[in-house]
Amino acid sequence: MATARVPIERPAGRLPQGDEMVPEGKTLISYEEAMAKISEDQRLRATVYAMNNLLIAKGVYSAEEFRFQFRQSAQKQLRTASRLSR
Repeated sequence: MATARVPIERPAGRLPQGDEMVPEGKTLISYEEAMAKISEDQRLRATVYAMNNLLIAKGVYSAEEFRFQFRQSAQKQLRTASRLSR
């Protein structure tokens, strides 16, 4: 069941968090419902997506840094797959 956005007052300068980020008039599926309805593979993908976006938003690393690391990892996996298929 989707939950409606409830306006929350926050101190000046504080970034919106959690349900505060849902646009006015929109709803978002609950965590429990999402976990129950999507596959294990989809849960892993959603977790990676959420963590990367969170780390970028918090300034831990930039989208450019993430893409670079992703490319390095993909290249390494492709090399390994190529060696195994010989």
